[in-house]
Amino acid sequence: MAASCWRHLAWRHLTTTFIIILVALAEGQRLPDGFLESLPLPHEGSSSRHIFFTSITYPLSCEAFTMKGGLFGEDLPWREGRQAFRAFVAQAPHAISFEQQDTMSRFAWRLSSCWCSCGSCPDLLRVCPIGAVTALGLMQLSVSMSAASRVASFINMQSTCAHMDPYVLILRLPPWSELINTGWPVFGMMYRIAQQLRADGLLEENLDDIFATQLSHGAQAPSWRRGAKTFCQLLGYGHGPEESACPLAQAAALLGQAVQGPDAAEAVLRRAQHLVYGLLPRVPGVSECMQAQNLHLGLMLSSHGRMLLEGLYRLQLHLESWFQSPPGDAGPQKICPVGGAQWQGEWLLETDLLKDFQAELEKSTVQWAQPVPATATPPRAREAWVCTLFAGPELPWRQMALHVELIRTLAYSIHRVSLQPRPFVVLTEASLPMDLQEELLAEGFRLEFFHAPTLAMKVPSGYEWKLGWFQGRKLTPTMGQLAVWNLTSYDTLVMLDDDMLMIQASDELFSIPVFAMSHDPMPLWSEAMGQSKQSRLNNAARVVHPNKRLFRRMVKQLQSGGYRNHPLINFWGYDLQSLEDTFWGLESSRLGIARFAHSGHFRGCDPRLPGIASRRAQLGLLTGDWPEENKTAPVDPVFAHPMHCVLPADYNFFVDFKSLFSMIYFGVHDPKQFSTRSLIKRTTDFLYRSGSLVGGPKILHWPGSLRKPWERIHPRVRSGWDHLWWDAHERMCLQSRVGCRIACTSPEKQSWRDRERARDARSQAGVPFVSGF
Repeated sequence: MAASCWRHLAWRHLTTTFIIILVALAEGQRLPDGFLESLPLPHEGSSSRHIFFTSITYPLSCEAFTMKGGLFGEDLPWREGRQAFRAFVAQAPHAISFEQQDTMSRFAWRLSSCWCSCGSCPDLLRVCPIGAVTALGLMQLSVSMSAASRVASFINMQSTCAHMDPYVLILRLPPWSELINTGWPVFGMMYRIAQQLRADGLLEENLDDIFATQLSHGAQAPSWRRGAKTFCQLLGYGHGPEESACPLAQAAALLGQAVQGPDAAEAVLRRAQHLVYGLLPRVPGVSECMQAQNLHLGLMLSSHGRMLLEGLYRLQLHLESWFQSPPGDAGPQKICPVGGAQWQGEWLLETDLLKDFQAELEKSTVQWAQPVPATATPPRAREAWVCTLFAGPELPWRQMALHVELIRTLAYSIHRVSLQPRPFVVLTEASLPMDLQEELLAEGFRLEFFHAPTLAMKVPSGYEWKLGWFQGRKLTPTMGQLAVWNLTSYDTLVMLDDDMLMIQASDELFSIPVFAMSHDPMPLWSEAMGQSKQSRLNNAARVVHPNKRLFRRMVKQLQSGGYRNHPLINFWGYDLQSLEDTFWGLESSRLGIARFAHSGHFRGCDPRLPGIASRRAQLGLLTGDWPEENKTAPVDPVFAHPMHCVLPADYNFFVDFKSLFSMIYFGVHDPKQFSTRSLIKRTTDFLYRSGSLVGGPKILHWPGSLRKPWERIHPRVRSGWDHLWWDAHERMCLQSRVGCRIACTSPEKQSWRDRERARDARSQAGVPFVSGF
């Protein structure tokens, strides 16, 4: 649909009639009152009932997608467009070829398709607000925009204003201190347009006539002294030396202090933005919307404003020298797993929230935790840890090699803190390359193989769209993890995912005599759908007592497609975790949360299900009112098949931003009523008082296909939990017999003066002053 819009409009050489058409289209797409004020943060989606995520892998850069959230624009080429925009604004104006402008134009039209009435503007802003605004702005420089139509759009003699104007939306974007750490060249776009406007003949001296005409059209008389020559003078800041008090001049001068480091840049940018946008009440215009347009027109035409925009753009490039991690591999036999997270600075805000959460959790642990020591009983001969390693032919060698190193890091963390040594089994496929098999064997792992075709996931027709978990990992749908039930040479196996890290001994898990699986600490899925209350299982951690008969029955049932209409599948998707949860919920009794005695031995299963609490109980954390039913003492279960227990979140504690953010804001319909800190405290207390956490995190988990610790290359964007992973990885590599592969080339470090000299030299030569694309 977006392509058809582009074909309809992109090649039309517009004149001043373009402005009338554009305004009419924008008016047709006018957003409801209050929409702009309620725009979500870039990492959020929005709905009338609750906050949700649009499954964008890296939301500020809109790098890639896993599962669709049903919003228009999720499948647009945001990554390619961003690269085209960066290359375009980096090019010296006189050196831009028609082909380069045409490439930029095609992406600008396609990524702003809601302007031509064939897309959803609200959806576009939820999916990629920064990219959409950048595209909307660069439409002014597209091949279909003549100088006359461009000047006419900025002069805006009609005194009308559209809510989707990029210079109105810019006011609603994240703060400059966050915006500057993205890969989107918003400031470069504005500086590039400023250069073009001067080339078109629109000068700062024209501003008084432009504003006077607009106000007279709106039946208002100009309220300033005519004859002012600069934007600052028009706003009342005098002439000559007095003009130095103009906030635009002060903001431009501040940027020189921002190059001292990321923390200094954040403080300087917040101050500079406050100075600039504090001018808005002084700017003439018949509405707040038009004042926003005129403020940015003044920025582009004034000498102070152009200096500010150029400084912001150069500062963005300078910060990238600190935070940008180059994509690709670091050399032969080396892997840089940064993936799409090239712009590491985008994670700063998330990292700060994670640090605050971790600090509050530690306080709640002191208050609420019931520490459970691990048992020191010597292990039985037929016990082991186990982890699955997918090695299908569809996977590249480097992806498999990366996961081998992740498993080695997990195993090291287990051996470092465990009270008793146990073997570590890697459950994999025979197609695992021989060099990786030899590496695992040399490190002391045991290999067990499963037959992938036998365990292929048979997806009912029409349900392929629910395979987001596999698509996000580029895996052929498989139930290979179920093969753990077939390892009958062991009595007890504790199975963990490779994106986990053990930080406290968890030997007591081997004392659980029945099947037990970890749970999702989010409040129960069934409450949202009116079903009976039941904790949702999460298969990252499980205690398994292998049983071939049960294995065959489970595989047969899951491959039959009989669960395709179950509410769990309809709600979460057709993945193995939801299928297993459905199987155990229907075929077995869920006894509740596993509890351990002070000796570390298994005591029984609490009849309560972790995380389940009434709405009153959830809100009670804010009021101090907590129902008595949540103080029920644990009881011993009846050990008879088929029954199973739920592991507390101690053994599967989510430490990724997406999960914690969802927990913090779950059930909060108006976040403005509470401070972030109070909501974090509510969440940490809820984890303990609802039974999800018992003694405190012992095994950390970074769930999902994104925000892994090994993707956080720059130390500044790592949480305390991420640092624990990197510490374990480094220690593992130091004692390893075969070495490690994860390594990223540090970005080139240049002084500010060196960058300026290099930029000027490249610009004079007619080549881009940003490389790497």
